Amino acid sequence: MLCEKITVKKSAICFTALCVSLMLTGCEQSAEIVNLTRPTFNIDGHNIYLRGEMNDYAVMSSYQLVQFDEDLYCTLAPLRADWAPYRFKFADAQWSEGRSFGFAEPPGILREGSSPVKLNRFSRFEDLRYYPNKDGVYRFCIELDDDEYYVSVTEASSQELGFIDSIFLGNKEREQQKAAQ
Repeated sequence: MLCEKITVKKSAICFTALCVSLMLTGCEQSAEIVNLTRPTFNIDGHNIYLRGEMNDYAVMSSYQLVQFDEDLYCTLAPLRADWAPYRFKFADAQWSEGRSFGFAEPPGILREGSSPVKLNRFSRFEDLRYYPNKDGVYRFCIELDDDEYYVSVTEASSQELGFIDSIFLGNKEREQQKAAQ
């Protein structure tokens, strides 16, 4: 009798787990869920984050760099054009030496369409600056090229935006993105 109850409980648990996994695989994945499954960018076991005026230089999981392509690690951030320029850096949670990325050569300014800027991973005070042309969600990336690091900032595509990111877009921007698809 006890064995039958245990078997029924195990069957019920297995059935519930199967139902939950089927429901999750049938749902559209948001950018945040996809990001959790991607490898993160880290130096010596320490994760690297986008830290700047867009998030009060705080360490936030949503600003952790994740792999987008081979040797390309990015995160998304909503920006407003009228708040430009945005000062930022890439760093670990402790601003550790060798894990704090700022510009390697002045002025360290990025604009839409500008070339990537070389980074210094031993930066102390060299904040980068980005000037968005319009309100939107932007992709901040570190690219590895040989033993050098470079930063680029581009507007995120609609395919990269999750539900939360789309909240930051106005109605006009949403209509423009739908028309572009």
